[in-house]
Amino acid sequence: MMSNNHKDKDNEEKEIIQPSVGMHHRFTMDSGKSKLEHSRRELWKWLFSYLGRYKWKFLSFFTLLLIGTLITSVSPIISASIIDNGIIAKNILFIVIMSSIFISLLVIMAITTYVAQYGMGKISQKITFEVRNDLFYKLQDMSLSYFDKRSSGDIMSITTNDVTQLNQLVGGQFVAIISSIVGLVLTIIIMFFLNPYLALLSLVIFPIFFFFTYLFRKVAMNLFKESRKTIGKVTSSIQENIAGAKVVQAYGQEKKASDEFDEANTANYNAMLKIRKFMGTIFPLISLVTTLLTAGILLAGGFVVLGDVSIFGTTVSVGVLSAFISILGQFFRPFMTLMQIQEMIAAALAASDRIYSLLEEKVEIPDSENPKLLENVIGEIGFDSVNFGYTLENGEVANVKSESPQIGSQAMSPPGMSGPPNLSDNPMMKQMMERAMDFTKALPEPYSSFMMKNVMLMPQNIRQKLFMSLMGQNPSESPKLIDTILAEFNYAVPGTDNAVNHPELKTSFKGSDSTDDQEEVSIPALPPEAILQMSKFLEKNLKGKATIQSSSSGMGEGGGMMGGGMPRMSPQSMLRMLASITIEREVYDQIPKVVRDALDEEKKIIQHEQSKGFVLKNVDLDIPSGKTMAIVGETGAGKTTITKLISRFYDVNDGKVTLDNIDIREISKNDLRKLIGMVPQDAFLFTGTIKENLLYAYDNPTPDLEEKMIEVSKFLGLHNFIEALHKKYDTKLKENASNISIGQRQLIAFARALITDPKILILDEATSSVDPYTETLIQDALDKARHGRTTIIIAHRLSTIKNADHIIILSADKKGILEQGTHDSLLELNGKYKR
Repeated sequence: MMSNNHKDKDNEEKEIIQPSVGMHHRFTMDSGKSKLEHSRRELWKWLFSYLGRYKWKFLSFFTLLLIGTLITSVSPIISASIIDNGIIAKNILFIVIMSSIFISLLVIMAITTYVAQYGMGKISQKITFEVRNDLFYKLQDMSLSYFDKRSSGDIMSITTNDVTQLNQLVGGQFVAIISSIVGLVLTIIIMFFLNPYLALLSLVIFPIFFFFTYLFRKVAMNLFKESRKTIGKVTSSIQENIAGAKVVQAYGQEKKASDEFDEANTANYNAMLKIRKFMGTIFPLISLVTTLLTAGILLAGGFVVLGDVSIFGTTVSVGVLSAFISILGQFFRPFMTLMQIQEMIAAALAASDRIYSLLEEKVEIPDSENPKLLENVIGEIGFDSVNFGYTLENGEVANVKSESPQIGSQAMSPPGMSGPPNLSDNPMMKQMMERAMDFTKALPEPYSSFMMKNVMLMPQNIRQKLFMSLMGQNPSESPKLIDTILAEFNYAVPGTDNAVNHPELKTSFKGSDSTDDQEEVSIPALPPEAILQMSKFLEKNLKGKATIQSSSSGMGEGGGMMGGGMPRMSPQSMLRMLASITIEREVYDQIPKVVRDALDEEKKIIQHEQSKGFVLKNVDLDIPSGKTMAIVGETGAGKTTITKLISRFYDVNDGKVTLDNIDIREISKNDLRKLIGMVPQDAFLFTGTIKENLLYAYDNPTPDLEEKMIEVSKFLGLHNFIEALHKKYDTKLKENASNISIGQRQLIAFARALITDPKILILDEATSSVDPYTETLIQDALDKARHGRTTIIIAHRLSTIKNADHIIILSADKKGILEQGTHDSLLELNGKYKR
């Protein structure tokens, strides 16, 4: 339900412009106008690849549909014959015979149409079934990094909402498309058979129809693509708030959650409202055109009938005119159907685009083409010069080979240390350029075209003065200011009053006609006066004396210098921009100290943000077979990352992880993971029985496995708890196992891992959330279970790690191992471990 503060937005249309990065594009701008990532031809080819699996059945049903459509099309001829040769001629026998034939044909039409539609509908459901299966299997193959970068709500929306939208096309509308096209062709043939004169007059609808079709395709596709995105955000918001309901209520943040959902819901409401406005306009117009054409046909035909005039050597009888008016309904109906289906096609193609994008996603952790078979595994693990960085939001992996992140690394350095920032090297400058382009596009003509063509060809001083002067301006109010600034340098925009009244002003810049739009352009640093002007604003703001005044729609928002139709540049955005560019030493020294300190701090933040993909660098580690290694370190130091690399949930960027001296990338993922038993901190149990969860690793559990399950449960002290339950091991667990305690969940997860008898056992903070009694059970079981298998323990509690054969301390700053040794040797070292 929408809150009151959004109810007045019916007539308000917002265009949110912000940077958008994704898997398929290095850097794009999302201006709220969504376009398909794949061509329509490509999407149709993909859809027909599914249909091709049933081509012979489809052709059979298509033939039946053709028969039914043919009967529908010829029925007006029969009715015309009954009127002219039966009713007007008063021939009762003719009326009876033709009516009997007519009824028989209608029965045949009903049967063939039913069988055809049922058969095609069944094929369509199979296609939908296969698409959903393909999506599920694809998601099973995707690495954890794919899910790290995408909200589960958006993925859910693709696999449910988008597939449902596709089903509406292939499940029913696809049949309507075919029957409409066939019916239209047959109807035109019969119209010419009845009367060529009236048929030609009727064909006036074609150019009108094609115009509306072009308009529909041009506008509707983008509207539907946007609506699919917004419904994905709504789904994500709902799912997140349901999952986090306890946290929301515990912190009393119901209003905040409602506001966030309201924002997503309002965006979807506005997107759907735009669709309804468009659809509510175009279809009444089409109905009006078809009604007027019918009236014109009736008028012309009536004139011919009453005047008994021969046209093209034929006359128009009452029966023929009646049949023609009747068949006009069949003529217009396919047009209307195809137009209405355009809405469905647009929505389905938008959904197909998202589905196809997911299906064609590259599997980031592929199996080797010739995986090595493992024999007599002993469980020895090695890390050889491993570098690893999580994939950033723009799909790039942090450059783990660099000693330090380079974003802004030359800022505030002496002259000569670096050249001007390049569009592809500096995200802030890149964003500035993108926003400048948006602002330029929003200018009235001819200013927009002039600026788009000449902005990078202008002398630097003209361009910089334009950019600084236009900051905070509204695009629609900027032409006068542009004229004034250009006139100062003896230039004018061609076609404007300024150019006409002052012919001495130049209207082009040298080289304007030879620009290459694809060439990457270097953007010079801000002029010193601009930097100092900004620093004065920042000084006042930082000292609390003033704030930078807002402009309703101007340049500079969100970390860029310019933008089209956007609010002013905030102090934070200005600070970030200055911290991201090169500032010469002599200029830097003139900046007030309070601003310099803020810039230094902001630069550190930027460097940290750009380097947060770095987790491990040049890590060498050996874990002997059958030994226990404990991993300790602060949050974000890479403890869990090491276990994920061992399980090959992620691949290293450099170096290698080995199992028994074999690179794990040469081992089948399935074979590798069968050797590993993992107990994570947030153990997940499926909705189902306790037995099903304990034996989850096995497809067809045997009685021997059930005996082993009970044995392991007793070993962990879990058996007595389960036996006390009403249905014992067949007790149903609710969603998230909410009907048992956290400690009991953790014990079940531990038992599930031990039942598989893994060569490698990994416990990731397995005792961090349990009570002391459960911790004691796990600790006692672990002391026994780790014998004979390689064990890796992530923990903070001394009781859990002190008995490990080897302990490593990871450091987020060093991005690797800071200290290592046994418990006693690390205490003697008197380092971070002891502290």
